[in-house]
Amino acid sequence: MNKKDFEIIICGAGLVGMTLALLLSKEQINVLLIDKNNKDSFLNPRDARTTAISQGSSRIYKNLGIWNKLLKNAQQINSILVSEGIQTNNLDFDNRKVGEGPLGFIIDNKILKKVLFKEIIKSKFVDFSENTEVVKINNAERSLVVNKKKKINYKLLLAADGRFSKIRFHAGVKYFYHDYHQNAFVFNITHSNPHNGIALERFFSTGPLALLPMKDKKQRKSSVVWTVDTNISNKKSFNQNIKEEFSKRYKEFFGDIINFSKFQKYPLNVFSCYNSCKENIIFVGDASQAIHPIAGQGFNLGLRDALCISQMITEFKELGLEVNNKNLMDAYERKRFIDKTALVSVTHNLNKLFSNNSFAIKLFRRLGLKIFSESNYLKNQSMIYAMGLKNLEL
Repeated sequence: MNKKDFEIIICGAGLVGMTLALLLSKEQINVLLIDKNNKDSFLNPRDARTTAISQGSSRIYKNLGIWNKLLKNAQQINSILVSEGIQTNNLDFDNRKVGEGPLGFIIDNKILKKVLFKEIIKSKFVDFSENTEVVKINNAERSLVVNKKKKINYKLLLAADGRFSKIRFHAGVKYFYHDYHQNAFVFNITHSNPHNGIALERFFSTGPLALLPMKDKKQRKSSVVWTVDTNISNKKSFNQNIKEEFSKRYKEFFGDIINFSKFQKYPLNVFSCYNSCKENIIFVGDASQAIHPIAGQGFNLGLRDALCISQMITEFKELGLEVNNKNLMDAYERKRFIDKTALVSVTHNLNKLFSNNSFAIKLFRRLGLKIFSESNYLKNQSMIYAMGLKNLEL
């Protein structure tokens, strides 16, 4: 990084930040992408997690010309079975009912990161700066101080630096925060029967359990995101018997468990900025809103942020307007308001609803699931939204 002045800087080379850089690059817009990690961590990632890519998000990558590189390593989701506990009266979301292809895809994070980063370093419109950490922002002067001494000037700063955004902190942006007092256990299992592209979501009073189908020749591997209240999951006895506790909730849905991968534990919370813009700064992805994983929609919500702002920057530049124009900021805030607010609210309240063990709430949940199960309209509209195919922009 030799230059000191850039029109657009993207802070954070996560999945959303890299995608945003590529979307702008496709329009031949120059950007500086900075990240605190080094190149090797992108070319040889150690991330054992998976990402759920909605049908709408897959079309974003198709338009970027890289979906074929991802598709060969992606497992399609054909249906999702939802139930309360281990009951068999499932709510079934079937992709054939809406005729838009698979509901979504599951792909290893390490594959997704590597493919995106290789596109980044190939692009002549993206300057990538590794080992670069923001230590100070002077937004009035539109400048960053990185690595304690180097100053970089910008016209527009796009903050894509995640749930614990340093840009958000340094800019003094206010946000809603809630600690769920839950831990998410993320791991993979190998099972004796094929998953056939079926995903499973089971709701328990202690937290939801999701099984997501993974790419495997025999279709016998699934990714697990299991949420458990901290008053249970922080106990030594729970961690000593975690496989047995999981098996009780899994109930041999895809047959016997042949193998467990290493368990990774993440505390769960929600961050949501009251405003997604501040003067010359725009927040995207988890830096703007980091939601509960209950619906597997956080990444796709962030990708819609990236698509929206990239389109708007392109339009403003074509009109000869500055990229930090206040009208652009206001329009981005307005366009993303409904989508963002809806998902933050839905995931927050769904988690509260299914974590409540009162008798009245149980009856309400069962009635709700029954109504949903018997209404093709409600199921189809839910699928279209979850697939990222419903435009909620104002």
